[in-house]
Amino acid sequence: MNVGIFGLGYVGCVSLGCLARNGHRCIGVDLNQTKVSYINGGKASVVEGEIDAIIDQCCKQGSISATSDSLYAVRQSDVSIICVGTPSMNNGHLDLSSIFKVAEEIGKGLRDTDRFHVVIIRSTVLPGTNQKVEEIIQNVSGKVAETHFAVVSNPEFLREGSAVKDYYCPPYTLVGTANRRAIAMLQQLYKDIDAPFVVTDAKIAELVKYVNNAFHACKIIFANEIGNICKKMDIDSHKLMEIFCMDNLAKKKSDFWD
Repeated sequence: MNVGIFGLGYVGCVSLGCLARNGHRCIGVDLNQTKVSYINGGKASVVEGEIDAIIDQCCKQGSISATSDSLYAVRQSDVSIICVGTPSMNNGHLDLSSIFKVAEEIGKGLRDTDRFHVVIIRSTVLPGTNQKVEEIIQNVSGKVAETHFAVVSNPEFLREGSAVKDYYCPPYTLVGTANRRAIAMLQQLYKDIDAPFVVTDAKIAELVKYVNNAFHACKIIFANEIGNICKKMDIDSHKLMEIFCMDNLAKKKSDFWD
């Protein structure tokens, strides 16, 4: 499958290399010419274990390239993956301007294309962003959403330091869309990923990333507090938590609500 990846930061670079390693032809897109040059030179645009070697190998095989020409990338691709940053602003809101700018560029690229195109949002975004991106692309391209293209929410669960491993073995592959053609294309795109393929609606997929992050933060705080208690009582906190984590009942939905 031909894939365009918008944003060559942490998520974009790792996705670029891992998808190409799985046999897809990938074009990275970024306004930062230094990042583009790195990728075209067979080097990763971020510091992360394993990804340098993957980018180098795939670049030599011709399955990876990079450009700052977004229209070219869209026209050469079946799928466009949005991985640009969504930083927090001073008022606490997310800055989604880069997401919407990429949506405009994808819309321009789709004006003269006839084949069905899937737009995947991997960036961390608030519920409702998928719908806004769909509206922008439809207005700019003149194409009809769900007929000529589909926007899919597909959040990532990558940790710095183990991103390549996390990419291939996530807790699940989460796909937020009701479009059957898009679902089939994502199943093909991620067929080598060792994880359950979960389909839900877009807003749930958008919010799951926040719920996931918040719950993991709670677990870290809880574990640290238990560690402090154990230290004062001269108890091995690692052995205690190892036994505690054997309790699988906490994974059941009924333990949170009826």
